[in-house]
Amino acid sequence: MKKWLITFFVAIILLFSGCTLLINSLLPNKYEVLESNWGIYLPKADEVIDLLTTEASFHGDGEWFTLFDYSKPIDFSNTGFTKLTSSDISDANNKIAQFEKRTIDIRQKSKEIVDIFKQYDIEAEVGDYYFYDGRNSGNDFIILLYKTNSHQLYKYEWHQ
Repeated sequence: MKKWLITFFVAIILLFSGCTLLINSLLPNKYEVLESNWGIYLPKADEVIDLLTTEASFHGDGEWFTLFDYSKPIDFSNTGFTKLTSSDISDANNKIAQFEKRTIDIRQKSKEIVDIFKQYDIEAEVGDYYFYDGRNSGNDFIILLYKTNSHQLYKYEWHQ
């Protein structure tokens, strides 16, 4: 009887693990979501850090701030990214600041959120690469900023 009980529990654990792996393999990853939602194709990063995420909601509303860290430079020559010049920087930084302000406001000035934006106080500079796309009268938008010196790409995504 004891052997049967142990075998039963091991089978349940294996079944649960297998189902979890199957579900995870069927869900789209960050790159597939960027491709399907925004038409953006990014190479795989060495590390992806979710700095700020919104819990899943029925409507998909929320704010996401993600860092893609690369060990080598990315070639943006055939993409929708803009190589920033001194005349483009103000617009890029204003859009990032708008994302930060709206996120802090909607999260009721949470200290945790404010601290994240203080720690990752990212500003566009000449030579960085930038992408912006907005939809739904500005209620949905994405900002991507690739810092050429550090090989880091920051994604700011907003859906309301």
